[in-house]
Amino acid sequence: MPAAYMSERVARLGWCAEPRITIDGVRMARKLMYFSSAKARRELGYAPRAALDALRDALEWFYENGYVARRQ
Repeated sequence: MPAAYMSERVARLGWCAEPRITIDGVRMARKLMYFSSAKARRELGYAPRAALDALRDALEWFYENGYVARRQ
């Protein structure tokens, strides 16, 4: 935490644009965060799939909608 205070102080004084470590970042890093998709599965019928499949579908959507040009 002392490093975060110093980093923010240095940034505030104008010696760098952004702090490398923030107080809020350190506070969040101390928290144990766990998320479960059980409720979405149970109530919405959510069925997760492989990340690679999702990325392929997303990329195809970007191609089809003109956000990304296909390589030749």
